[in-house]
Amino acid sequence: MKKFPISLAKPFLKNPYLAGKLLRGSVRKYVTANLDKRRNDGKSNALWLLSMRITDKCNHRCAVCGQYGEGGYNRDDNELPTVKGNVPVERYKEMIDNIAHLKPHIYITGGEPFLYDGLMEFGNYIKEKGLSIQVVTNGVKLEEKAEEMVENEWDMICVSLDGPEEVHDECRGVKGAFQTMKKGVEKVQRIKKEKGKKKPLIFLLTTLSSTNYDSLVDTVQVAQNLEPDTLVIYYSWFTSQEVGEKHSEIIQEEMGVEPFAWKSYVRDNSDADFDALKEEVKKVKNTDWDNPVVFVPNIKLDEIETYYTDPTDFLGWDNCLTPWVEANIMPNGDVVNCRDFPDIPMGNLMEDELLDIYNNERFREFRKALAKQPDGVFPICSRCCGLMGF
Repeated sequence: MKKFPISLAKPFLKNPYLAGKLLRGSVRKYVTANLDKRRNDGKSNALWLLSMRITDKCNHRCAVCGQYGEGGYNRDDNELPTVKGNVPVERYKEMIDNIAHLKPHIYITGGEPFLYDGLMEFGNYIKEKGLSIQVVTNGVKLEEKAEEMVENEWDMICVSLDGPEEVHDECRGVKGAFQTMKKGVEKVQRIKKEKGKKKPLIFLLTTLSSTNYDSLVDTVQVAQNLEPDTLVIYYSWFTSQEVGEKHSEIIQEEMGVEPFAWKSYVRDNSDADFDALKEEVKKVKNTDWDNPVVFVPNIKLDEIETYYTDPTDFLGWDNCLTPWVEANIMPNGDVVNCRDFPDIPMGNLMEDELLDIYNNERFREFRKALAKQPDGVFPICSRCCGLMGF
């Protein structure tokens, strides 16, 4: 596990149930998935993470978002295919019934998950089945649903925090977004204390961008006041035209599909003030914070400029195992290999069972194509959290 941020595991270790989930996931990804990959037949026995873009609806318009940011594939003002739809909650519950024996971790994002009408019903059902749930949210409806989530012991709530109030609202494109987020987190924390509950864990997520990178230290200070179990700072995911075109050639040859989603992530970061960014990162890393702060990916200061200016450089990461351990569901029910690049549908949940799709001919074809690439990665993988994160 190259440069895995070990401190990211600390909050899990305080909770035996979540520590067990983390251990099971690590074994499936770094042992079982590796063994499956070496068989060269494209099959996987290691499914552990089910990632769900449960809705395409979102009330924020973040500049760095691949769906609704500048050039995002779900915007109405571009010519890219959209990935939109709605799967009934009853179908999702049937899916959980069919995979519960594998004890997967359920990761829910969007869009904005709390804009999916059946989220609370679905989340509570996941817990009834003895599975773990993690939801990524911008904070909308968090205050309203806080008590129910604490009472039902949802496992993790990951809440976006992109800066002090003015900066956060600018990043999110919505005035008042900071206060909505803050009130929601504070209510969850207050109810946990009142009821003597440890869950849900609160992870705050900061994505660095041209708008907030020079406010990083201030952002961490704001985060500390919300007493998160961890603050995760992402250097952000992006690609270049060169990488995208090279990736497209390979996918067209191997899978007969012309990828489109990478076009939503093309960014030119060459004009960034890398000295200022490195100084902010250095200050954060050299400060002893009360609550853990983790950078993803876990790179050195002298690698930051390369990270942002040369996405052909993988900085030592290789051998992607994610498709052997993870399935991703899009809002329209498509099952794909990657939630950020939903270009290659392997099947659709409204037509087939997830486990049948997970090892069908199309999915196995994709895994075999990935396995034979140099270093076991596609060009587009160079800035992906599935490879460089955890």
